Amino acid sequence: MSKDSLANFQEIIGQLNSSQDQEKVELIENLIDVEDGGKLTKTICSFIPDENKGVRNAATMYILTKQPADAATFLVEFVSSDDITVRNLAGEILIKLGTASIDALIEYNTNKNDDDQKFIIDVLGLITDDRAANHILTILSASENENVILACIEALGNIRHEDSVDILLLLYERNELYKPTVVEALGKIGSKKALDFLMAKYNVEDELTKYSILESFGYLGDVDTYFFLLEQISSIHGPLVWPLITSIFLLKEKYCLDIPFDDRMKNLLMYTLHEGTAEHKKIALSLINVFNDKDILLASLNFLGEDYELDEIIRTKIYRNSDFIFEELPKVLSDSGENVRHILNIVLSTLMFVSSQEGAINISLLQKKNVIHSVSEYLNHYDEEARRASMEILFILDPESALLFSDSMIKDENLWNRIRLVELLEGLNSIEAVKAIFQLSEDGEEMIRDRALEIINNRNLKEIFSITK
Repeated sequence: MSKDSLANFQEIIGQLNSSQDQEKVELIENLIDVEDGGKLTKTICSFIPDENKGVRNAATMYILTKQPADAATFLVEFVSSDDITVRNLAGEILIKLGTASIDALIEYNTNKNDDDQKFIIDVLGLITDDRAANHILTILSASENENVILACIEALGNIRHEDSVDILLLLYERNELYKPTVVEALGKIGSKKALDFLMAKYNVEDELTKYSILESFGYLGDVDTYFFLLEQISSIHGPLVWPLITSIFLLKEKYCLDIPFDDRMKNLLMYTLHEGTAEHKKIALSLINVFNDKDILLASLNFLGEDYELDEIIRTKIYRNSDFIFEELPKVLSDSGENVRHILNIVLSTLMFVSSQEGAINISLLQKKNVIHSVSEYLNHYDEEARRASMEILFILDPESALLFSDSMIKDENLWNRIRLVELLEGLNSIEAVKAIFQLSEDGEEMIRDRALEIINNRNLKEIFSITK
């Protein structure tokens, strides 16, 4: 690099250090495409603790985009910051820099206080590179701080260091506090020795440790473990159901095994749906691929809106078993409470799916009558989305019956619901539909009036039906 280039970078560094925040942000962003040979790395890294969020973000983007070889050397000191925001940001960047951060973290970790040591071990574990294992084991053998020891155990699991299994088994027996973390680490490592150890420990441990062991079986278990888990179905209860169901599912998928479905399994799935987390509910619903049980499917409707992925799983199941929802819809709606909007929306999307796939909706006249009656009650619901879904369901099922409720639809206080009503009426030729269009041509909202009048004029409705305002 020439003397002129060096002088130029010194000038840039001076500008960075003296400029105002917005100017600094723009300058850093412009420097991302400049080849500086690492001359600006130290200065850019020094802006990570800057008080201005824009400056911090620009510096972060620069580092992660260019990934300078020595960036970790300058960033690692910020893990000792008293400002938790700065500390966490530095940690996130070091993790994203990956293996390039390991040497700097190990070197900085020497003789640090317990908080810093734990934080650095956490970061090394999340980088998930085995190069850090020996250093983590060294800290583990020397530290007497429980938080540092737990961080080391977790990190060894994250990097899946097989040579640490014997040490982890010793730690399991040393302190009750360590057991759940050791079990989780062993599950990630996946050792046969660890599996045999945990199988032997399962029946003698407390509920908390059993929970962790059950979770780990889904990752390190084998076919024998799968059948062991099935044996637990008849006796297990409470929150232990959730990791049991999860591990059964994971091993079933891993080894392509059959899973029995009886009242005991059904009860566990129902309990999981009612009491489990969103993740556990997803697992329970995934097992419905095998079972397609009506009670479980209908129970799942109560959890619509909790989680997007869960909603998609439920939607897929309902599409494949649409007859269940039409049979039970009146009862489902009456029990839905605050969840009615989500249930009406899934009914609507199911009708649209069935129509597109089969061309017709094959439900009995009695079922259709019951659905229309129950859905029409929500045309005056306080939730505008529930009203819109109800309206669309009625028009898809039976436009003639839907028009019996046109007065309620026309009076809907939501502008977009009335616009949607105009669109639904546009393709209908009955006198009742045309009357409704004429009523909407006198709506208080100009947008609705114009759209209704456009339909009247385009279809020459005044002349055809001899209807005048």
